[in-house]
Amino acid sequence: MLLCLDAVGLAADSDEEPRPAHAAWRANAAGLLEHARARGWSIGHVLSRRPRPGEAPWRPMAGLAPGPSEAVYHREQPSAFSSPELHAVLATGPQWEVVLCGVSVRGSALATALDALLFTRRLTLATDAAWLPRIERDGVDGLLQLQRSGVASSVVRLASTEALLRPWSPLRLVQGGRV
Repeated sequence: MLLCLDAVGLAADSDEEPRPAHAAWRANAAGLLEHARARGWSIGHVLSRRPRPGEAPWRPMAGLAPGPSEAVYHREQPSAFSSPELHAVLATGPQWEVVLCGVSVRGSALATALDALLFTRRLTLATDAAWLPRIERDGVDGLLQLQRSGVASSVVRLASTEALLRPWSPLRLVQGGRV
């Protein structure tokens, strides 16, 4: 399952703006989203909260708009898994690995990674298809250090979009040296 986090532009309450030179993550996220659509992945879009009465409706970033059949989940807490609807889908559906891309607002990528440990849900953060503030990147690095040292289970991993888009070869059964 591909989850696009807060792909509606950086909110005014964001503590850090990405530099235009680092906008490549957005192109990578759009490419990953198109790949997921072409391959028939389950796709969801997670937003930090529903618009309040009187607020202008949100507009997605270019290339990251939800498709007509793609679910949009709203969360009140930092973790994407705090959305009751998304939690229900993941709890009752197949044991999908979750691939995360998009914009992390208020620590949402790190909080989602910590919840992945709690729910033992395999989570891959598409590192070059996500924008994370520096402090949050440090937190994710710390979590990965805990995993490597054996203190935390290996549930969270980092991957490039290239690794996620790489074509997979089907396995072949070889018996007696013949294919």
